[in-house]
Amino acid sequence: MNINLPPIIHIVRRFGCVGGMESYVWNLTHELIKQDLQVEIICEETFGEFDSKILIHRVAKSHPRPRWKSMGRFRQLVTRYVNDNFQSHRILIHSHERSNCHHVTTFHGPPIINSKTFLHSLLLSRRVSAWKHMEKDELLSASAKQILVVSTILKNQLLDLYPELAGKQISIAHPGIHTRPMVGIEQKGSFNISKKFIFVGKEWKRKGLDLAMKILEGLPKKSTLDVFGPSKDDLPRRFINHPCINIMGWRQTIPWERYEVLIHPAKKEPFGMVVAEARSQGVKVLTSSEVGSVDLGFNDLIAIKPNAPLHDWVEALEELISKSNNRKPECLWTWSDLASLHKNEFYPKVLKALINDE
Repeated sequence: MNINLPPIIHIVRRFGCVGGMESYVWNLTHELIKQDLQVEIICEETFGEFDSKILIHRVAKSHPRPRWKSMGRFRQLVTRYVNDNFQSHRILIHSHERSNCHHVTTFHGPPIINSKTFLHSLLLSRRVSAWKHMEKDELLSASAKQILVVSTILKNQLLDLYPELAGKQISIAHPGIHTRPMVGIEQKGSFNISKKFIFVGKEWKRKGLDLAMKILEGLPKKSTLDVFGPSKDDLPRRFINHPCINIMGWRQTIPWERYEVLIHPAKKEPFGMVVAEARSQGVKVLTSSEVGSVDLGFNDLIAIKPNAPLHDWVEALEELISKSNNRKPECLWTWSDLASLHKNEFYPKVLKALINDE
């Protein structure tokens, strides 16, 4: 669609690579700049050196706790700032937070799901009610012309929770990956892999460390699992004292060249960036079918239902390790691809809808 785009205003509380969602915003906006779009940010604070072409609009920083009150305050300040500064301008507002003055929102997930027990719901009612209200505003506000989600799993979740979304434009916008040279290649093109299995994830419960341990124990031959993310202080003794588990703690970069298979049996993961990172370095992946990055259709990846019998998981891992160790890296979707999708498809459609509303 050939159309001149106005400035794109992204809303994010923390602008920098300080979390999964924040890294998404950072990488997307920097790629949009490379593709000659004018990008501006409304935020509380910035981290790291950003492109000088990006214009920053700061609002007052709210007290971080409780989070729902802090988000509500941020939302109010952003709405006020937009009303005071952009009413007479042609702009597109793209939010990544629980805003209510945006034209595009990217929902990074997971959504708020009502408690199944009355007592738990009663104890948390004020907080959950506030988050639900802000979440509903973000998705269903009249100004929101385009809802973006990071995976099909998340899209289906939202449609189940908010049937009204069927009347809005809801599309998939997978996170990208950086194309990096692979390390550890010998001259003959093969890899000297020192360790077989790796688990990555600070949120170890949701990402399935218990199941990963059982899968490891089910192998006929004793193997080790290196766990990156949580520290020993974060984990129960059953992991710390396990003879086949090594707690590696948090690392800025993962030494993928040392490993053959990533084990990532998450119970539910909106996307699962670690899967895309592993495949970009040619590491084979055993994961759950409830991980959004399975959408991309990677090779050397097997996805199993989280509640499948343990035997199925063990069998799948044995199938992966029976394959050749000559790595075939896959980078199926980059940040540049994501930015192009926004520039050429999402933003022009939203601008056209806004013009038609006038």
